[in-house]
Amino acid sequence: MSIQKIVMIAALAVLPFRGTASAQRAGTIDVGTSIDVRTNEEINTNSSDGRVYSGTVERDVQDGRGNVAIPQGSWVELLVRKESDQFALDLESVSINGERFAIQAQNTAISDRNDRPGLGANQRTGEFVGGGAVIGAIIGAIAGGGKGAAIGGGVGAAAGAGTQIATRGKNVNVPAETLVTFRLEQRLYTGVNDSGFSRNGSHYHSGYGTTTGNSRAYDAGLQAGRSDRDRNRSFDSGSNQWNGADLRDYQAAYERGYDESRQSASQSAGSIQILADRSVSWRGPAASKVYVEVDNTPRRLFAAGPSGTQAAPWILSGHRYVFILQDANGKEIARDENDLRQPRGSRTRG
Repeated sequence: MSIQKIVMIAALAVLPFRGTASAQRAGTIDVGTSIDVRTNEEINTNSSDGRVYSGTVERDVQDGRGNVAIPQGSWVELLVRKESDQFALDLESVSINGERFAIQAQNTAISDRNDRPGLGANQRTGEFVGGGAVIGAIIGAIAGGGKGAAIGGGVGAAAGAGTQIATRGKNVNVPAETLVTFRLEQRLYTGVNDSGFSRNGSHYHSGYGTTTGNSRAYDAGLQAGRSDRDRNRSFDSGSNQWNGADLRDYQAAYERGYDESRQSASQSAGSIQILADRSVSWRGPAASKVYVEVDNTPRRLFAAGPSGTQAAPWILSGHRYVFILQDANGKEIARDENDLRQPRGSRTRG
């Protein structure tokens, strides 16, 4: 079958669901809602360890009354879950105007009529770790937003130059910038807290067997990166002490430590800082709100509350992030900026 025919078939499967939603209760996103998600990073794994991957909502999702239920640009958490003898990419949560929508329930997995990885809608029992559940059935995927082949929920045709997309199977492989369409199989509720943790610079959810805490190589890299940043030295992640996986941990951590914003002097009214593990920590008065500006996009609500630390795994190189802490009257208390647009080889700190 030609690539063109594959694209047409998948497009027919995806388009009827796009932007649809049933009437919703306050504080919920209902079953049947379809959400187009653009992945922010590569997902390539043959395990389910609780690692959280990030994406953004590609276009507005309307409810049954025609109102916007999920605005374009909302942040999405993705997880790879174990399903019997295979793995599946699943939707974990959606953040809308600073509120996290997720579920805490068990459900069944999605497979096609012939019990093969694919587009279908029949259900069979899945074995999930950490009390997880399949939240979003994948009904379509397009590599690079249409530049490659379009496929269903399993291994499909080549996406671009030899790349295969697999959203379910022995291995999950989804390139960055892939457009994936989910149809909700569980209602999402607001107010579900993120009980995750950071390990080696990535955000994880508990219950999947991954231990908390960084490796020794990662901690060493963080320290070295921060030291070079504070001394205004050029970026240099080389090391003679580590090799193999430890060297990769060291280099990833050095990059994070070097990119981390310097902690500014605490003000009496409050403070805010973007941390190396791609989270944001703040302290402010009652009813404070935290807003974020990404590049030149309009300011959006990120979090609310007098103090806290919230993961922002969608922070990536090549963009500028500004987080602003405001009081209940909308007055700015503090801000922190991290500009990751410069090539690292030439980046220095002034």
